[in-house]
Amino acid sequence: MATYDGIVTTRIVNFGTSGYGNYVIITHASGYTTLYAHMQQAPAVALNQTVTKGQTIGLIGNTGNSFGAHLHFELKRDGANIANQGYSCGQTVTRGYAIPMDFPGLQSNVPRTIHETAVHGSEWKKMSTAQQIFSTVFTTVNMGRGWGDILSSSGGYLWHTFVNGGRWITLNSGLALNATSMSAVNVGQASPQILAVEDGRLMHIWGDSNGWQKGWTGIHTTGKVSAVVMADKSIQAMINQGGTLYQVWTGGGAWHIGSTGQPVGDAFEAVYMGGSAPQVMTVLNGQLHQIWATSTQWVTMSTGIGIAPGATLSALNMGGGWPQVFTAEAGNLYQTAVMNGSWTRMATGTQASGPIDAVSLGGGEQPRVYTAE
Repeated sequence: MATYDGIVTTRIVNFGTSGYGNYVIITHASGYTTLYAHMQQAPAVALNQTVTKGQTIGLIGNTGNSFGAHLHFELKRDGANIANQGYSCGQTVTRGYAIPMDFPGLQSNVPRTIHETAVHGSEWKKMSTAQQIFSTVFTTVNMGRGWGDILSSSGGYLWHTFVNGGRWITLNSGLALNATSMSAVNVGQASPQILAVEDGRLMHIWGDSNGWQKGWTGIHTTGKVSAVVMADKSIQAMINQGGTLYQVWTGGGAWHIGSTGQPVGDAFEAVYMGGSAPQVMTVLNGQLHQIWATSTQWVTMSTGIGIAPGATLSALNMGGGWPQVFTAEAGNLYQTAVMNGSWTRMATGTQASGPIDAVSLGGGEQPRVYTAE
């Protein structure tokens, strides 16, 4: 399967015993390429075809200079091998779970439509906003408009998608941004504030009378970020850096970062439930876990809810003392909440794939969930 969106730039059919045999090279954004070699049959994609992440491109085989059926996979950026960043010969990986790697500056070349899933009447329904972005790097925040505001890093810029005059619109902020992860919060100002990971640095983004601004926090990271607004309107964030959870906070006019010492999955999100630190919901070893801080230490506990491999996750505070969680699993959207004292997972009956972000609009409404598909 294609590891990411891209274009087939090499397609070779060779049933001989030399070289890579049947193979494909896909060119992705930001100088990335991937190679898939020794396929059993002719590749299932055509030269110059646009492919999407997870699309089947061929079958594992033994063509070319190969000893036993296997996938010869190479990952390069600007011609340099970077695959060993994530794995090496002899390393054990778990089937169905992602290999932890970072891809600085990676953006999508494929247009994706933003969808909103919400309760209408008594049923969850998914509807298109008709707004497109060229990225899966986005974040949603409640700015009091009656819908979520979506901020995305697309095509090298920060874009703002929101409802104006009863219709969805998307505006280019004019701020250059190539983020690999971003998270927005409402601190009570006219514009949201954002923490974004760009070129190995954690950036702080805000809007004022002079437009959108961007500044470096002084923190180096290539991980994923999830921000929350605290009771005093300050911003804290949690970062997954190499599978370890870090906390980010401000103090003395500077940004600070410290390790919690807790493992965290690729699917995770911070949520503020009160107190001096965010909580985190994440998937570890196929189960949904909750992470929180006591007065002396960080604690990780399983909810007992099984989550499918490859799921994406969003968490939010809907009151009641416990976070609520939405997951996109195998193309379907699920909601998990504490009911009658127990964690309970419920199907919404709607489809969702890729990254998701849920937002609470208050007023007793169910959350709204946004996807870019």
